Amino acid sequence: MTGLINTSTKYAFAALSVSLLSGCFESNRSTAQLCENYPQICYKLNERDGQCRHERTDLIWKRYDVVKKGSDLNKFDELLLTKKYAKCMELAAQIETTTLKEKKTLRTEALFHAYDSIERIEQELKSSYQPSIIYYRWTQGDNEALEQFLKLEETEYLDTPELQLGLATYYVDKDKAHTITLLMKALSYYDGSAGSTREKTIPDVVKSLATANHALGNLDLAYMWALVGGELGLPIAKEAQLKLLYPMADARRVQIADIAQDIASEIESGDFNNNLLNALAALQNAG
Repeated sequence: MTGLINTSTKYAFAALSVSLLSGCFESNRSTAQLCENYPQICYKLNERDGQCRHERTDLIWKRYDVVKKGSDLNKFDELLLTKKYAKCMELAAQIETTTLKEKKTLRTEALFHAYDSIERIEQELKSSYQPSIIYYRWTQGDNEALEQFLKLEETEYLDTPELQLGLATYYVDKDKAHTITLLMKALSYYDGSAGSTREKTIPDVVKSLATANHALGNLDLAYMWALVGGELGLPIAKEAQLKLLYPMADARRVQIADIAQDIASEIESGDFNNNLLNALAALQNAG
């Protein structure tokens, strides 16, 4: 009987612990409250300081995600947000405040804490098999990670715009035709959603397509991708400069511009495929 009571008691305490933990997770309605409940995730950050407030808040909540689930991908997000916070703090740490001189010291401490955190997380992720983390390690100079990354080339694990662009950067000086194939795949994997993919990756892909095609002498394609960039709001050469770079009949220029418009629209909606390029190929063959 005593054993049953003890066992029941243990289960009751375990259930209570889970309940309290869940309640604690659900009760963090503000960043200040989160820091109060989990002081370790706000440790040495420049709290109550207007500098880098957004970067700090994003980092704190991501650290909370890691507390709840310490997956490699959550840690990787924490790493990227820590680097973003550190970049902001590098500037903030140099700012002299006229009334509170001690803030410079707090900012400097926060900056060095961020550097330590970056080093710690990078070490924790050194053996991760997540493709995005392998790619990151390669960009930081890890040649072993490059070998791991290239082995994934023909697998579904790299089927994202970012990772296809990453592959393309490796091949750009080795095989421009293959680079173009990878960049086209990058566009085909884009789903049209807002965020860093739309703001950074897709513009880089489009610019790279224009550059690679120009290098290979595919001038109609280079011109078209330059126009696609313009449709997507990227800075491109003025019309007079484009005419010098890509001389052609006005009628052909209009046809290519129409195709570029359609391609830009497909990219924005996340529906890009190679079909529209067939129209350009037909136009080239006719020329």
